[in-house]
Amino acid sequence: MQKDHFFLGFLLGIMVPMIGIFFFYLFKFMPDNLSFTDFLFLIKSNQYMIPKIISLGLLATIPLITFYKNRKLHATLKGIFVAIMLYGIVAVLYKFNML
Repeated sequence: MQKDHFFLGFLLGIMVPMIGIFFFYLFKFMPDNLSFTDFLFLIKSNQYMIPKIISLGLLATIPLITFYKNRKLHATLKGIFVAIMLYGIVAVLYKFNML
């Protein structure tokens, strides 16, 4: 049974970039013995990094989009797209110092 729901796609679209950001932390900052709270503080204190990190997190959604597109689950795909657009808007707002 395949789930084709907008809300499921939205939740996946919100969660997967967060997981991607966490994997970015694991591969880039954890080998330097930087704790996750220090990583979050680094992001908060250097707001120019936020759009870059969001963009790297959004790369994690590419397999998700491909999976749902190939299975023709378009309602879920629309939810993923809306979540990606929200992340994109936040990244652009941070890029131009509007947040």
